[in-house]
Amino acid sequence: MSDDLGEFLDREIEAGTFPSGAAIVGTGDGIELAASRNVPAGASWDLASLTKVLATAALARLASASGLEWERAAGDYFPEFKKTRYADIRVRHLATHTSGLPAWRPLYASGVGARAYRATLASLEPEAAPGKAVVYSDLGTLAFGEVLEAVLSESIDRAFSREVAAPAGSGAAFGPLADREKAMPTERGNRFEAARCEEMGIRFAGFRTEVIRGEVHDGNAWGRGGVAANAGLFGTAEDVWRLARSWLEPGEFGDDWTADLPESRGLFWQRKRGAGSAIDAFSAASGRAWICVSSSWTVAAALAARLVAPASICRVSQFGSAGAGSFGSANLPSRLA
Repeated sequence: MSDDLGEFLDREIEAGTFPSGAAIVGTGDGIELAASRNVPAGASWDLASLTKVLATAALARLASASGLEWERAAGDYFPEFKKTRYADIRVRHLATHTSGLPAWRPLYASGVGARAYRATLASLEPEAAPGKAVVYSDLGTLAFGEVLEAVLSESIDRAFSREVAAPAGSGAAFGPLADREKAMPTERGNRFEAARCEEMGIRFAGFRTEVIRGEVHDGNAWGRGGVAANAGLFGTAEDVWRLARSWLEPGEFGDDWTADLPESRGLFWQRKRGAGSAIDAFSAASGRAWICVSSSWTVAAALAARLVAPASICRVSQFGSAGAGSFGSANLPSRLA
């Protein structure tokens, strides 16, 4: 199986999917297998959407014991949603991608920083009524981050460092990194998001043009200062494994919260039913970071760097598949899904 991990990376590198990568398979007790290609020792990766499950969901699990209520109106924690078209959004809608918020908009084009983001989020036009459809939404996760910081009474990065990373023995942390040379590069400038904005007819003159390294690639997280609920976390492959172990027993986060919809979602996790593209193999369009928990005892992770597209999207699984995390796919050597 260790040969399979290396061969998987070799195939993807040869196919041009990414120039470098790392893969790990382990249990709750230790790392069993590992492989890497073209990765400096101790290199940190932009973990992108892995932030949603290893940081945001982990903090939400703590916050749910400290006043966070899933059935409560999001506006009770996020005042900008009160008396708006989003007044009926519950906290669980944000965590299950059923809020009705669009999948993506460049919030930074309307102003950068947390205060500007809150105003922009509250002004967006809904695409569906809450609870009526699953639409994987970075915007919903960003809104949940505002709820989370209100409950925690501190920023996500500080709470994560103390309450999640330190107990797990993980060196993962939010950027920007002090030593950016230790980070794997992601993209030369924000060409991917710039093209999306052009397609949407949105103008923004502040796109980065240099190689993005050691600071979050995701434009919305970058515009919020690098610390956001949807992206911003950096870490090594071992850091990812240390954090992922806590999800071997997901509790209510792994339950099916969208039983009446075609796609099965837990809290921040996408389950197997209706997963579709969530468990697809790496595409040539982007480098990705995957985590799978294929049973109650196995964790697998794969990280890949790429200079021409977003660097990573993460999957973790125990009984389904993925959104920024997933529950259940077992053919790890062949697909790491």
